[in-house]
Amino acid sequence: MAKVQLYLIQMQMLKTSYISSVLAASLFLLAACNAPNEESGEATTEEVALKTQTVEVVNPTRRSFNAELHIVGTARPNQQVMVHAMEGGYVTSIGKDLGDYVVAGQVIAELRNPELRRSWEKASAILDGKKSTYDRLKASAEKTPDLTPLQILEEAKAEYLTALAELGAIQDRQSFLRVKAPFSGTITQRFVDNGALVQSGISETDATPLVEIQQLDPIRLGIPLPESDAGIVKLGDSVSVSFPELPGVSFKATVSRTAGVLDPASKTMDLEIDIDNSKGNIKPGMYAKVIMDLVSREDVMSLPVQAQHLFQDELFVLQVIDGVVVQTPLRRGLTNKDFFEVLNSDLDSNSAVIVQGKGLVKQGQQVDATLRAE
Repeated sequence: MAKVQLYLIQMQMLKTSYISSVLAASLFLLAACNAPNEESGEATTEEVALKTQTVEVVNPTRRSFNAELHIVGTARPNQQVMVHAMEGGYVTSIGKDLGDYVVAGQVIAELRNPELRRSWEKASAILDGKKSTYDRLKASAEKTPDLTPLQILEEAKAEYLTALAELGAIQDRQSFLRVKAPFSGTITQRFVDNGALVQSGISETDATPLVEIQQLDPIRLGIPLPESDAGIVKLGDSVSVSFPELPGVSFKATVSRTAGVLDPASKTMDLEIDIDNSKGNIKPGMYAKVIMDLVSREDVMSLPVQAQHLFQDELFVLQVIDGVVVQTPLRRGLTNKDFFEVLNSDLDSNSAVIVQGKGLVKQGQQVDATLRAE
């Protein structure tokens, strides 16, 4: 009896497994029938939505507007130099220290060179001998011309003048032992102390400098001007300068000088602005915020700044032409916080430029364009 019951249970399990397999196969066939046929070109719901993405567009309009250029600059000294000795020796005194102000021509340090002193003494003795010989022959030639040949007199004169020049050269070298400030400014670094041995900055390429001097009034503000603005800014343009480290203080100045050429690597042009720093508040190395007022031409084609599209570090606009997205390289002129000047010849007042939905579409995609209301 037990064997019969076991046999019935096994048969029931096999029947249940068979029904489950049939049901699973039916569901699989039903799903396959409902799936989109890739070869027939049928699209999924997501693909249809992607192809019919709705975007908002605007038409370029003509306007006249004042554009402001906001850019960051760096404060630099008006002049800066490492002061070297032009003659070697050891430092006997250095009268200026870090932070001291010096005027042009003021002695900063004094050196001593015993070897140079001995050279001067030797040259002085030679000069005295040559001068004595020349004076004697000259006097003899004047009294008894026949007894003093002209050639001997001329040779004595040449030797005298040579000795005089050699002594003058040594005296010049001795004057270099007094190191003077080349211009008025502040000592910003000091490199030697009393007793230090220094080499000539003229003959030695790795000579140790004595001090560094910076002229801090006026301050020279350096600005890397972008290529797009290099042709707009000119000498004498008014600028407003502020420093984050000096809150509540602004400076009015003008463009002092421009390099006139672009750096091949950075595609920027160096521009400099001189700023009065008689109070000494501006320190070299400070960052400055610079605002330049640039006046656009009258009645120029313009677009909202939202129309710009950055792709692979290049600026584009996305047009809708016959319902298809077309990516167009942007030639931009002046710009402010709301609009920018369009220099493209292939854009006009009838062009439909996307301002909303740029990140949802791509080149060649079908879209529904809605014109933004003014």
